Amino acid sequence: HLCYNARMAARNRKASSSRKKKGVSARSGPKKASSTAKSRSKQRAPRKTSRKPRAARSSSRQSSKQTQAPPALIKGMSLDRKLDLIGVVLTLLGLLTLLSLISQSRSPLTSGILSFLRAAFGLGVFVLPIVLIGIGLWLILRHFEQVPHLAFERLVGLTFLYGNLLTTTHFLAFASDRESSLALAASGGGGGYLGAVLSEVLIALLGFGGTAVSLVAWMVVGLMLAMDMSLAELFHWTGPIWQRVRSWQALQVDKVSRLLGKRTVPAAGAPGAAPAGGPPAGQTGLMPGGETLHPSGTALQGAQGWMLPRVADILEVGSDIQYSDEIDRQRAQLIQETLTSFGAPSRVVEINRGPTITQFGVEPDFIETRYGRTRVRVNKIASLADDLALALAAERIRIQAPVPGKGFVGIEVPNEQVAMVSLRDVVESPVFQDQHQPLQFALGQDVAGNAVVANLAAMPHLLIAGATGSGKSVCVNAIISCLLMHNSPETMRFLMVDPKRVELTGYNGIPHLLSPVVVELERVVGALQWVTREMDSRYQKFHDTGTRNIADYNQRAGQLGQQKLPLLVVIIDELADLMMLAPDQTEKAITRLAQLARATGIHLVISTQRPSVDVVTGLIKANFPARVSFAVSSGVDSRVILDQPGAERLLGRGDMLFQAPDAPAPVRLQGVFVSDHEILRLVQYWRQQVVSAPDRTALHSGQPVDAPPAGIPLKQKPIWEELEEREDVDPLYQEAVALVRRQGRASVSMLQRRLRIGYTRSARLVETMEANGIVGPPEGGAQTRAILDYGPAAPPVDG
Repeated sequence: HLCYNARMAARNRKASSSRKKKGVSARSGPKKASSTAKSRSKQRAPRKTSRKPRAARSSSRQSSKQTQAPPALIKGMSLDRKLDLIGVVLTLLGLLTLLSLISQSRSPLTSGILSFLRAAFGLGVFVLPIVLIGIGLWLILRHFEQVPHLAFERLVGLTFLYGNLLTTTHFLAFASDRESSLALAASGGGGGYLGAVLSEVLIALLGFGGTAVSLVAWMVVGLMLAMDMSLAELFHWTGPIWQRVRSWQALQVDKVSRLLGKRTVPAAGAPGAAPAGGPPAGQTGLMPGGETLHPSGTALQGAQGWMLPRVADILEVGSDIQYSDEIDRQRAQLIQETLTSFGAPSRVVEINRGPTITQFGVEPDFIETRYGRTRVRVNKIASLADDLALALAAERIRIQAPVPGKGFVGIEVPNEQVAMVSLRDVVESPVFQDQHQPLQFALGQDVAGNAVVANLAAMPHLLIAGATGSGKSVCVNAIISCLLMHNSPETMRFLMVDPKRVELTGYNGIPHLLSPVVVELERVVGALQWVTREMDSRYQKFHDTGTRNIADYNQRAGQLGQQKLPLLVVIIDELADLMMLAPDQTEKAITRLAQLARATGIHLVISTQRPSVDVVTGLIKANFPARVSFAVSSGVDSRVILDQPGAERLLGRGDMLFQAPDAPAPVRLQGVFVSDHEILRLVQYWRQQVVSAPDRTALHSGQPVDAPPAGIPLKQKPIWEELEEREDVDPLYQEAVALVRRQGRASVSMLQRRLRIGYTRSARLVETMEANGIVGPPEGGAQTRAILDYGPAAPPVDG
């Protein structure tokens, strides 16, 4: 017990002493405890700033180590002032260097520097101050807001050109040996030591002749890299010069031939062979074998001797517009930010810049929902067209969701500057040149600036619609001009209908027309019915020769020595006027031609400015799978033309949607432009060929052999009037007369049962017999008629 009590007392004393110490510390250390708690809470709290990457941390360490900050003057200076300052400094430095090279009084410093430069670069040292002055003036007189990016290929090209200049300069100095070449370089002549070394290496490897050739090739490569052009683009200026040389040569040959009194063939492709849109009088361009010399150098078969016009002599070259890629990048960033702000995050994956619009390919991104990560719906992006137009300050925006064959949504934004697409640019494109079809024509350029060519034979008919002033007439004139450029009157004919009297009447007089342009509305229906009869006539010829289409027939006709059938293109400039005058006849004629005329080589091109359901009816639209829609006023008109909206968002002035027969969706194009002067030159060219040849007077009169004669009216009588004029028009008429004579009575129902025909045809037969006095009128309430004329047979005996 004593030991236990002693231990307990010692423990109590120790506990009391520890409590006293804690009380002292509690009174003296609340601040320490609070600081400790704060430090722990700081350790637990998450960091608000994102962790910087390693490169950023290293750069921040380096920047922190820098003790001297940039001057406040340079730091606060704008980019424009910096560029102006650099331009002034470079210009002054270039002027001082140029004056030092010219003057004789120099300081020891400038004399030493210039001596070193003269020895290193020779006469090429004079290029240095010129380059400095040029760059300085370019920066001072600039027209850009940011410093343009200089590609690495251009820098390499400029370096190649400077090295080529030094080597060529030293090579042309004609140094006889190595010692004299080095002495020339030491004296500051030629290309300096650099030009001397390069020149000596080339001469040692290739000789003098090989060095000259390699220097030319070296210069061409340097120009291609520096100017970022292909070889064809680099030497495109040689074409007009060569053409002028050939023209001058053709004129000299023509003068000599006229002095000698002989007829010569004009040089192929020379403008002197066909001035003012056609060949001179008396020169038909016939070769000795009876063939025609094509302007491109190939001969065209045929006895008429037609010469096709050259594209360069008729059409004009379009103008290019320079644009900045920075604007497209800014628009792409703005599109991404706008879509993200409206809850449809997306990213621009492709930018296609065309002549009228720029298409931004937008790929939908993923969003977090309560069901997980889901992709943004396409229709949500399509519904934000107006919001995007507001953000981009654009006139109209069209969203193609999605682009056929692509994995993105196309947002089409109008360009600030619209480029004009000329007909010559598309005709001379590789796409047009690779195809050799008689009915191909240039349509325009797509959203990526690629040429688009269509073939009328594959359509086989084309419907063009749009509001007034949207570009329909220009499109029709471009199609006609393209066909006239590549087809002679022996292979193609036109029948043009122009109720407005101002669009197509300018083509009167060309040998391709079957008859003058039809402008009277009363003659239009008759003209269409004549085309229908021509179609039936061609089908009869195909049946007689055992052929299926016009291509087989023309091939068989060439073997049998018969005349080939030309292609026939019917152009109707305004369908609405025809549908107002004679809707039934016009619709029936157009529908029948559209259904059956393809195999016979007859094709229709119809345009209208009122795309409503009473003009573009269901029957007409069903037989015109190829359609072109220009800008319209409402989405209802767009649905009438294309069966879908979109044309109401077009910009006009040639902006179109082209629905190909084999395409899943319409393609947006900028249509080609052909001016009135180009059309006039083309028409004068063909008129001049008609006037210059005496054997073409029939064609010049507009009445070829296969055209409707001018003396007969083209308006056809109603079909029932023609049937009434001929009593044997129905092949069953004689059989019906014999039947009623045998029966001793006549009725409509009896003819229906016995002849197995319809009520309309049976009633018509009975009325015809009554008009001819064979049967009498109906008797009483019954429809039975008495027989008045039994003919040579006796009446039947009753009983």
